[in-house]
Order: sequence, then structure tokens, then C-alpha cells
Amino acid sequence: MGGTYILAHDIGTTGDKATLFNLDGHLVASTLKEYGLNQPKPTWAEQDPENWWAAFIASTREILKTSKVHSSEIEAISFSGQMMGCLPIDKSGDPLRPSIIWMDQRSIEQANFIAERIGEEAFYRITGNRVNPSYTISKILWLKENEPEVYERAYKFLQSKDYIILKLTGEYVTDYSDASLAGLLDVNKRQWAYGILEELQIPIDKLPRLCASTEVVGGIERSAAEKTGLKPGTPVVLGGGDGACAAVGAGVVRYGHAYNYIGASSWISICADKPLIDPRMRIFNQWHLDPNRVSPTGTMQMAGGSYRWLRDEVCRAEVEEAQRLGVDPYTVMDLEAEKVRAGSEKVIFLPYLMGERSPWWNPNARGVFFGLALGHRRRHLIRAVLEGVCFNLRIILEAFEEQEVRVENIRVIGGGAKSRLWRDIMASVYGKTILVPEYLMEATSFGAAIAAGVGVGIYKDFNVAEKLVRINAIHDPDPMLFEKYSILYGYFKKLYLTLAPLYRELASLEI
Repeated sequence: MGGTYILAHDIGTTGDKATLFNLDGHLVASTLKEYGLNQPKPTWAEQDPENWWAAFIASTREILKTSKVHSSEIEAISFSGQMMGCLPIDKSGDPLRPSIIWMDQRSIEQANFIAERIGEEAFYRITGNRVNPSYTISKILWLKENEPEVYERAYKFLQSKDYIILKLTGEYVTDYSDASLAGLLDVNKRQWAYGILEELQIPIDKLPRLCASTEVVGGIERSAAEKTGLKPGTPVVLGGGDGACAAVGAGVVRYGHAYNYIGASSWISICADKPLIDPRMRIFNQWHLDPNRVSPTGTMQMAGGSYRWLRDEVCRAEVEEAQRLGVDPYTVMDLEAEKVRAGSEKVIFLPYLMGERSPWWNPNARGVFFGLALGHRRRHLIRAVLEGVCFNLRIILEAFEEQEVRVENIRVIGGGAKSRLWRDIMASVYGKTILVPEYLMEATSFGAAIAAGVGVGIYKDFNVAEKLVRINAIHDPDPMLFEKYSILYGYFKKLYLTLAPLYRELASLEI
């Protein structure tokens, strides 16, 4: 075995993170190259895939330089990527337009059409997913109706990681995890949902080849190697969507194990042997990196995204103080929030800045601060945002437990998991022990790296994740705070249900 490292890339919403691991699962180096987000309308969201590729090249070259690892020492490369996008590619491999990414909500009419034509329950039983404008299938129909020339020229529709793999190998492929969360897969049979696609007149040949996450797609082509500094022929292992990779990177590879990712969006996911079909359709199903496992999941749209919005639009004083101290603005915000008692003096935040998926599945939902009084200060809003995100996630957690899924503890990863305060709030809102793995920001990349190791035979199977993922901290719930939070949690749910009809009316206003 010539190499001693695995290179993983996470093609995220804010940037491409390149991460290098040794074969014992230790982080050697990591670097992030950011790119922007374009919003032509308030609920639209697009990215230029050439920016993904440029960031991939830059981050790869930088990590090779800073780590002083020679490209010949890299055993394999694999990927995690943002999911539910819609990137049309022509036969030459060139993008026909910017990618419509996961948070985009433009395809509400198309989602309604799917619900009418297929039926919401029938669609859910087949795909394991709700009909929703977040999913790729709705976005494909939007392109078909609104940009027919692009749709007709589209040779394949790809996800973010699939595009980078195309640039490296020339192959048009996707994995089961990305296909399942695109709303295009029959989650029970692990194949394209042929009946749904035929009914919606989406040709199968516009979709890439389906593969396992551990498949070696090919070797890096010479032209791509010259651009990136990687060795020609280096095995490229497909990897998966960020949700599936996060599960493995958190060590969630056995039935009933659970994790909570907090990034721009947030989700709670478990590992299961088969799809979990929720009678109330709150939970959706995505395929695990392990081809024998499924990851039933509940995802909310704006978690860290809500905190970032607060940072950018409300907490200018905290940002300036952070700049003066040379620290992360979120650290200063957390310090402010710690001055406020649990419950934020009855200020409740609904974190629906870009509609909502689980548990409400309402693209018209909007953010709300409720209970504000003259005596409240910015610090109350900060803590209310942290608590509001956790309240929404508790609904998702309870959806699992109502279906007899036993969750004793939850591993937490992602940027939000760096906050000790947020982890404490999670524990006491959920009433569960929170486990903090060693790698928080690199968990999705770590999952992709493990997939690469399994794909090229370094690791026997995904059970190796239980050995490689190390727990660094534990947060136990405070019983008294759990009782207090449970009261506010009831008001949180009541507040949304009271506003739900008004959200519909607001959406229909012509102003």
C-alpha cells in the first residue's frame, strides 16, 4: 500500500473544505475556501458551480502545500456535498445555468403539482420523502416550465459533489443518499422511482448513473491532476450527501444511534435497517453511506442560518467587540446570551427565515420574535434564537420517539456544536445526554474519508467508525431546566399553529 492518507472534500453551502486524514482517523490538515450565494429573489438561492470547482482546486493545492503531504501519498479521495440541488449539465460537461441549491423555495407551484398528480401519501410511501419545493424533483419541474430551453439541453441533472467528480473523472454519477434526498429514488427498492418519473414526464436518461457511496468511480484524469496538484489515477470514491456523510463521521452506524448536525440548516438523524415511514410524514428517509442502512431524518431549514442572520443584521455591537478582542463574534454573542436566564424572559423565536421542512413542511412559514417588551435587550434575542432552534429540533426528536425509536443520547456535530452554551441548551431542551465527538466541523469530511477507506479496501466496513470517532465531551440535561423548557416548548408549538393560517394569507398577498 503506497499511500498513507485519505483526502476528503465537503462541498458545502458556504465553501469547499478540504480535509486530510491519516489511516488511523487523525486529522492532519484542513482548509476552507469560501464562495458566495446569489439570491435573485428573497426565497431563491443559487450558486455558480465554477466557483465550487475553483474552490476545490484552491483548497486542494493549499492543503497539499501546508501539510507537506505529497500527492503520491494520498490513497484515495472522496466527497461530501450539499444536497437537494439542481444543476443542469450539457453533453460537454458544462453547466447550463447556476445550480438551484437546497434552500431555494421557488418551486412551490411544482411541488403542489406533484402532490396533486402523485398524491402526497403515495409520494411519501415510495420515496420516503414529503412533497416539498426543497427537493430536486420539484426544481427540475420548475426548470421544465420556466426555462424550457435549459431543460431540453440538459444532458444530466447533478448534485454538488457529482459535478466535482465529473470534472475529475468525466463520469456522470450520483450515490443513493443524494438520489434519495432528491425525491427521485424509490427508497424501498433503492432504485429510481420509475413510476413517479414517468407520471411527471422526467426522462430517466436525464439522471446520472446510480452507485453505492463506496464505488471507485475512476481515477483522476491527467488534465484535472495538473490543475489540482493531485496524482493522475488517484482513486476517486463517490462518497455521499452531507447528511449521510455526517452520520458516519459522527459514528452513527448502528440501529438507534442518533446525531444532531447544526450548521446553516440542522437535522436529527438515526441509523436504521429500513425506511421509517411516519404516519404524519414529519420524518423523511435518506440512504446511509452503508448500503445496508437507511438514515431516517428530520431537517429544519435555518438553524445556524438564523444565528448568522442575527449576527449580521442585529448584533453589530457584538461583532465590533469581537473584532476588537480578536475573537469569533459568536463567542461574544454566547457570552451575552449567558447573562440571560433560561427561557429568555419569555421571548420565543420561531426560526423560519426560509420556510420550514421538518416538522411543519411549510414553505410559507416565516421567522418571528414573540413576547418582546421594552425591557428586553439584544442579549434576550440572542438566547431566544438558540432556544428556538432547539425547540423546533425537539419536535423532530419526539417524532422519532413516537414511533418507538429509543434515543438515549445524541451526538452533536457542525459549527453550532462548537458553542458550549448551545450544547447545554440542547441537553436541557431535549432531556437527553449530548455527546461531543472530536471532529465537529470536519465530521462530514470524516464520513466521506471513511467511505473512501471502505471503497479502496483500507477498512473492512463502516463499523470502523465506532473505533475512529472519539468522544471529547459530555453534557447531561438539567432536570429543572428541562421542566422549565418543556413549558415554553408547549407555547412554541402553539405559537406556530396559531400563525400557520396567517402565513398562508401573507404568501397570497399581492403587494
